[in-house]
Amino acid sequence: SHVTDRAMREGYDVTVMDNLYTGRMENLEHHIGHPRFHFVNHDVKHPFPDKVNALKFDYIFHLACAASPVHYQSDPIGTTLTCVNGTLHALDAALRSDCPILISSTSEVYGDPQVNPQPESYWGNTNCTGIRSCYDEGKRCAEALCFDYHRKYGCKVRVARIFNTYGPRMCFNDGRIISNFLVQALRGDDITVYGTGEYTRSFQFYEDLIEGFWRLVMHPTETGPVNLGNPEEYSVLEMAEKARELVPGTKSKIVFLEAASDDPKQRRPDNTKALKVLGWKPQVSLAVGLRRTIEEFSSRLARDSSALPKIYVQCNPLLDISAHVDAEFLKKYDVQPASAALFGEKQEGIYADIESRADHVFIPGGSGLNTARVAQWVSQAPIRSLVSYTGCVADDKYGAILKNSAEKEGVVMNVEYTTKAPTGSCAVCITGKERSLVANLAAANCLTGAHLETAEVQKALKESKLFYLTGFTLTVNVDYVLTVAKKAHQVGGKFMLNLSAPFIVQFFGEQLNKVLPYVDVLFSNDDEAKVFSEANKFGTTNVTEIAQKTAALPYNGPHGSRLVVFTQGSQPTVWATTSATAEVAVQPIEASKIIDTNGAGDAFVGGFLAGLARGADITKSIQAGNYAAGVVIQHDGCTFPETSSFTF
Repeated sequence: SHVTDRAMREGYDVTVMDNLYTGRMENLEHHIGHPRFHFVNHDVKHPFPDKVNALKFDYIFHLACAASPVHYQSDPIGTTLTCVNGTLHALDAALRSDCPILISSTSEVYGDPQVNPQPESYWGNTNCTGIRSCYDEGKRCAEALCFDYHRKYGCKVRVARIFNTYGPRMCFNDGRIISNFLVQALRGDDITVYGTGEYTRSFQFYEDLIEGFWRLVMHPTETGPVNLGNPEEYSVLEMAEKARELVPGTKSKIVFLEAASDDPKQRRPDNTKALKVLGWKPQVSLAVGLRRTIEEFSSRLARDSSALPKIYVQCNPLLDISAHVDAEFLKKYDVQPASAALFGEKQEGIYADIESRADHVFIPGGSGLNTARVAQWVSQAPIRSLVSYTGCVADDKYGAILKNSAEKEGVVMNVEYTTKAPTGSCAVCITGKERSLVANLAAANCLTGAHLETAEVQKALKESKLFYLTGFTLTVNVDYVLTVAKKAHQVGGKFMLNLSAPFIVQFFGEQLNKVLPYVDVLFSNDDEAKVFSEANKFGTTNVTEIAQKTAALPYNGPHGSRLVVFTQGSQPTVWATTSATAEVAVQPIEASKIIDTNGAGDAFVGGFLAGLARGADITKSIQAGNYAAGVVIQHDGCTFPETSSFTF
């Protein structure tokens, strides 16, 4: 992100490609939406996407690979492949563009050095079979590829050997010395030193590293390797003591743990070459760098401590294309007034036709995405901080509109791109106060299990505490639903499901019954609840009784009892657990103000989720849901004002 900041300041058009394994989008938030900034979510172990290969670059910075032992040892094979395959793909991109490429190597290529300080001419002392070798040897192989590409193809490589670097935006949990010690001191936790603390390290502030990068990549002929680091040497124990000194009032004490395997005893750069060739040497003192890092860490810890529990939503995304039409339009495409139907041969051409209308609007939709958008809106949480959404679209016009629109509203869109079908869409045909819907699920049905295993989705699953899936997800693959349900319980979260439509109960009952024991909160409207009662032979059409009987069904979740929430339009919302039942009144709305009731259920759940995220009790959360539904039904489609007026 710091390289991006520099490139943007200098006026370049910047494309960032990252799989967010250790990176965080919040580090780039200040660039999102800028016409010169482009982000591509991709793992460099795999060939670069066509849209990246089609670009011509002036400079390439290949910085990919987790750099801390905590992260690179958690996936050692992936680490090696990132170093090797990732570098290979980056070098090929540099050849296509005939541009300089800066490769981020590491001081780890020197292993546990027997020479101090380490010059670039030192071949190192590494363990090629140890737990650190995936990174050490991976980077050595990456360097070998660079110089072979240079010798064979004339590739303009610039290899930087980076020594310990620190500064703002570091991950708190990466296990590195500076981040570990400062975060522990700020939190008042014990400061953990591995071994005796006599091992030495040198530490450079990130600004010095970025300046070194720039001078190296701009150099007309220097290929490297070039050491970039601060030659001032400190013992690990000295750094632990500095962390305590720099955080006034900390209650932290220094504790010693068993030394880490293969941990090098010393690390210090010989910067002679950098000074001679690049005119570069570190400028920021340790005292200044640590003070600035502590300021940013303190601010981020304060935000994190007050952060809301994150919400994970998974569903079938559709782009709503809404416009006013007349009866002849409905007749032309055999669409019944006030109906909802799937796209068929008789509706061929309806999407292009409705898009041609002057008043057409695009609204990111699908039941779950509506809920995600409303949850973000009602919560008024910082954008991209609360709600993440998983679904499948195509890399086409509708997919881009859907994703970009939802992201502008603050939802993190972890979408899978399929080539099997176009992005799902829904024609919303407005005649007076009636809405007729024609949905083409298309790509929405193409979500794969592999996407649920990607880094960005796994990260969302790991960080979330509130998990919501619509009943429509049962039509794609019940195993995907169970995967999320089990993950929710593994992280101590709540798994929530919506019955969504009568046909889910009627035709996907087997799948529903597999999932229901995991459901901590079940949503439904009164019509769906009655169909559910009939399917389960409850022998009643009373909504309160159905809620009670549903709450009593087998439940193996960690929260003691399932919560059941049934909406009834303008009638009170009913909730039940195995030990309690109650109603929450719905504020009346004049009939003349009601425009579109189709999004009411989705909006209700969005408001309810916002309430849970805000720590509200059941009643307050239902009130938030009722408020959201009441606002949405006074607008076309699932839309709402910029600011929510609901207070928790």
